[in-house]
Amino acid sequence: MTTALDVPAVYCPKHRQRLFRQLLDCMARPGSVADLAAWIDGAPAALAVLAALCDSEVSVADQQGLLTDGDWRFLESPQSTVPAARFIFVDGATAPAPNFEPALGALTTPEQGATIVIRVSGLGTTGPKVRLSGPGIASHRDLALGTLHPDWIERRAAWCRFFPLGVDLILCDESRVAALPRTTRVARMEIHR
Repeated sequence: MTTALDVPAVYCPKHRQRLFRQLLDCMARPGSVADLAAWIDGAPAALAVLAALCDSEVSVADQQGLLTDGDWRFLESPQSTVPAARFIFVDGATAPAPNFEPALGALTTPEQGATIVIRVSGLGTTGPKVRLSGPGIASHRDLALGTLHPDWIERRAAWCRFFPLGVDLILCDESRVAALPRTTRVARMEIHR
């Protein structure tokens, strides 16, 4: 007797390929918001991002316990501490802890810098805005950060100040994603009342 394994859509190879393609496009066009709803079947976009980018060869840190045991089984990624992880999953509504220090890579291996997948609400539609410039952006692009705590942007500036060292951020709400690669310059927009 065999039993069928019900595999969530985000872990199906054809969906993972499409999700990966969308993420590449977001990295190439920083601050653009992509809707993943067509490929995630109601799963959170952050989980889809991890499913598309992670495998048994890369480590993931989840200090806040946002992933379930089932998520870990499908991801197959080894669990890690923040300083050693290639991918870090966090809730962006709270500020990063003072001792939160992701890997930044080294001059000979800048690709070893972490990718931080940050869960927010209202990406692209609500919250404070930042103005982005740099590679992949013709002039500038404005992005509403949703519920992202402002300390994440401040800490990102510190982590990315010695390019090519740094981290890449992927912001995710329920179905949408936007990327802030380390090459992107981020400036806060002044709100005039």
